[in-house]
This record gives sequence, structure tokens and C-alpha cells, in this order.
Amino acid sequence: MLMKKAGILLVLFAVLLAGCNHPIGTNSNPKEALPSLITLTCNPNFITEVCEDVKIEDPVEIEIVIEAINKAERISGSLDYSAEYKMILTDADGSLTKYDFSIGKDPKQSALLVNHEDTHVGYSIPIEDANRVRKLIQSHTD
Repeated sequence: MLMKKAGILLVLFAVLLAGCNHPIGTNSNPKEALPSLITLTCNPNFITEVCEDVKIEDPVEIEIVIEAINKAERISGSLDYSAEYKMILTDADGSLTKYDFSIGKDPKQSALLVNHEDTHVGYSIPIEDANRVRKLIQSHTD
């Protein structure tokens, strides 16, 4: 009887363990899904201090931006904004995702992100993540 219970427990353990593994053929490495390039182009109509275009190609830096985008929270209500940058994410296959992006220089401000596919919906990037992106942009413009 004890052996039978041990066998059942062993089978249950194996089933649980198998359920935790990723199926073959799925993207188990999220870094493979990262864009190959992020381009920030200054909006000439946005009145601000000096602005410089930025190209981000380093995978570690791209991951910082993508993490910030993934943490963005939807803003309720209608938007009235002007974009500091046009942001373009270029995937390895050449496909593009375009955003309006405003981040400013104030470390106490969140950043605004608006996807070009739906300009009626805005997303707020939390202050901590916005500051990481600000620091990254500054490192490319100093």
C-alpha cells in the first residue's frame, strides 16, 4: 500500500514538473522578442530645450525601454498632448511600431506614451521607469 501511494505521488510530481516546462518551439528567451532598434526623433513643433535624436541599438538599453513600456498604465479620459519625440521600435523582421513619446527632464514626472494605431489612448510610464529612460537618453546626448 505504501509503495502504491509513493508511486502515485511520484507520477503527480512528474506531471507537475512537466507542466512547468515550456513546450518545444515557444520563445523561452524573452530577449529574442526585443526590437533590434529604438529610434527617438525630436518633434520640431514641440517647444522645449535643446532636443537631440537618439538611436538605441544595445540590447541591454533596449530592454530598459521595453520594460518601461510594459509597465505603462492606461490613462483614462481624453488626451490633449504634444509629443516630445516620435518613437519607432524596429523588430528584427523590419516591422515597425510607432509611438508619440513625451518624457521631459523633470525626475518627478512620469512619461507619456501614445501608440500611433490608437491616438485616443495614452499610457503613463511610472516615474521610476521614466527616470531610467531619461538617464539612458541623456547618456546618448551628452
